[in-house]
Amino acid sequence: MKIKLSTKSIFIILIVLITTILVFNFINRNKQINSENFKTVDPSKEGKTVGVKIEQNQPNGEKIKIVADLMEENKEKKFIKLINPITEIIKRNNVTKITSNYGYIINNYSKFKLDKNVIIFNNEKKFNLTTEELSGIFDTGDMYTNLPVKIKINNSKIQGSSLNLKNYGEYIKVFGKARLIIE
Repeated sequence: MKIKLSTKSIFIILIVLITTILVFNFINRNKQINSENFKTVDPSKEGKTVGVKIEQNQPNGEKIKIVADLMEENKEKKFIKLINPITEIIKRNNVTKITSNYGYIINNYSKFKLDKNVIIFNNEKKFNLTTEELSGIFDTGDMYTNLPVKIKINNSKIQGSSLNLKNYGEYIKVFGKARLIIE
């Protein structure tokens, strides 16, 4: 017994076969997706990022790079906490490096506070500033501390009981019992 298949019937069989395969693949894929266990995020780790690297190019050609071990963000209170941040401000290939144990970006992300072992260093200007805490405003570049500060510029050392910097360190004023030592 011979069966004769016309081109039309072969085409219909192929369409039914392809449609059947596609339907089975779709059903199997949905079963796999629904059967996978998605891990829920631990609420204590929500808003935390490990190994942060932030880079920003300013319109005036300056670059700001921030690297930190850990970043915690509180969106409700609008502040960011950085652990072991290292900030580099690059102006015309002149690099100023700022380090501390903790950094906070506060007040709706307009102010900052550096806490514990704050060091500002610029090799080209031979400038080194150390203190325990430094607060400031991003837009104006004004910074201040009410804690003791040590500054070394070239071969001169300045020690004081507090500090005020204006315009990203263009103007520095040391308060209290300031002491100047020239080597």
